[in-house]
Amino acid sequence: MKILKKYWKLLLGLALVAAAAFLYYNVYQTELAEYETESKQLKTMITGLENSIRENNRYVDIQDELEPANAAVDASRLELYDHFPVELKEEDQIMYVLYLEKTFGTEIRFAFGKAQEITVLRDGAKLMGLTLTVNYETTYKGFQDMVNYLATDSKITSVQYATIQYDAAKDLATGTVTLLLYMLDSEDLQYLPPDVYVPDTGKDNLYD
Repeated sequence: MKILKKYWKLLLGLALVAAAAFLYYNVYQTELAEYETESKQLKTMITGLENSIRENNRYVDIQDELEPANAAVDASRLELYDHFPVELKEEDQIMYVLYLEKTFGTEIRFAFGKAQEITVLRDGAKLMGLTLTVNYETTYKGFQDMVNYLATDSKITSVQYATIQYDAAKDLATGTVTLLLYMLDSEDLQYLPPDVYVPDTGKDNLYD
């Protein structure tokens, strides 16, 4: 007891030092690290806001021009979209092949294709592609007409693969053409069914 009484101040000091060290390393350092992390995040946000303000201030003088300019961009986009079908159902594919046959005087055999997504545009519209493989039988002139047509057609189509076998004696060209037909899946567009001409038979019931 005499020793404790003699050195109580020293022991108290050591205890206080130990407590201070514990608080420093286990509490203060942890809170300091959290503070520094939050401080960096706030500085980054402030810098981003300052950059946004500076960027917006650059266009203060042309604010009145932005709305009509955006409207013009939207109109141009929709005009471009009008060149794409929304969907190519089986009936659309049949009508397209029949049109090719009529255009080229060509006998065509094909298998139905299925649309697949190619990419998503900035406004959310999906650019789709449908692969259509056709087997043709025509004259050499018909083959030339087919190639020229596919190269200049207003429909958005690309030739992925083509073959030709030509019999000069019969003037017969046969082969395969793989086409990629493009579509746009967009809320701004509506599906239009193909225009199918139905001949007037003069009968109410075709089976009579």
